Amino acid sequence: MKTLKLLLSSIFLLGLVTLYTNLSANTTYAAPAVEGWYFRAISGYPAAISFEPVVLFKNGEYFEIADEPLETLNVAASKSKQPAAWGTWKKSGATFLLTNSKGKTYDYKLGAGNWFPAYAYTGSLKLKPAYEKASGGNYGNGVNALTISTISFTDATHFTWGKNGGISAPNASAWKKSASAGTYKITGHTITFTFTDGKVLKTSFALGAKGSPARPDNGLIFIGGYPYTDTE
Repeated sequence: MKTLKLLLSSIFLLGLVTLYTNLSANTTYAAPAVEGWYFRAISGYPAAISFEPVVLFKNGEYFEIADEPLETLNVAASKSKQPAAWGTWKKSGATFLLTNSKGKTYDYKLGAGNWFPAYAYTGSLKLKPAYEKASGGNYGNGVNALTISTISFTDATHFTWGKNGGISAPNASAWKKSASAGTYKITGHTITFTFTDGKVLKTSFALGAKGSPARPDNGLIFIGGYPYTDTE
């Protein structure tokens, strides 16, 4: 039981460090010109399929967008620290060909169920009241972890953010909850959270897509590279 609690505490500590790290919010870098934002289907836990946002640059490179918004992305530093997030792309007819850092190429096509456009926030499509994300994994020996993160947008400027996570093993389990709140502002592909304790988190943002032809979907959003689905 003690080991489970220590593991759970480590998971939440890592989450808090990620949540409250100010990602060079006051430093602006010149990222390559953007060709477009997309998201692709990938395998995920606990669901069989999850989604990952990808930015295509006009110079033929792509980047798997995560916490840091493009406006503060230091490209050279990012390539050094997270080379697996970078690759190259080209288009052959209606097919997008993405080659990752290991030289493996994957093909994607709009309308095929694995490649979709992602959209900036303009305010014309309002956010849903609440979204959630599930994450976790299997640590072996029957030990599993699951965290549910829920973000509620109570109005056009205020939010609450809660986490409920736990560790389970064959003979024991441990669970923990956390909550925070504050104000938010979305500009294009960047969302800024200002917490009641004064901490600021600026991270990437995108709206998902639905329909054919595709159009923005407020039932699926990406915050810090993670997909959140509405709870309705």
